[in-house]
Amino acid sequence: MPTEVTQPLHFRTLLTGHTYLIADFYATWCPPCKQIAPIYNQLSTAHSAAGKFAFVKVNVDEAREIAAQYGIQAMPTFLLFKDGKQVEEVKGADPRKLKAVVEGASAGLKSSGSATPSAAPKTQEKEKTDDQAAQEKKTAPSRNDDGLSMLERLMQKKK
Repeated sequence: MPTEVTQPLHFRTLLTGHTYLIADFYATWCPPCKQIAPIYNQLSTAHSAAGKFAFVKVNVDEAREIAAQYGIQAMPTFLLFKDGKQVEEVKGADPRKLKAVVEGASAGLKSSGSATPSAAPKTQEKEKTDDQAAQEKKTAPSRNDDGLSMLERLMQKKK
């Protein structure tokens, strides 16, 4: 099921956290948007993959900033991103073109994934390590190479 996005930060987080992201820019009052929504949901169910392929929905009336950032003027508009960069655009409710774009991206993931099957676990380990380091940095006091916190260094200077 696609993720509903209303905030630019949420959109950027999903965009940078996935190899591919496809965004459905829609409006609740748009009949073609309602017509293609079930097809988009089916494609999402079939092709979503954590960290690899995200499907999002952006209501242009609620997320005007995101829609403006990508120059959305027609609904529905589907934008496909790869590694954070827009690579495809589908304007209008064109199920065949939408399906072709999604399946092409999904095939690209599968072919790149099968070439290096051992790379994925290493990447996940590295991500966990980076996340752990970031969490430790948030909770630990700021320290330099000498192991002293900023407060401890200031106290030493006053002596």
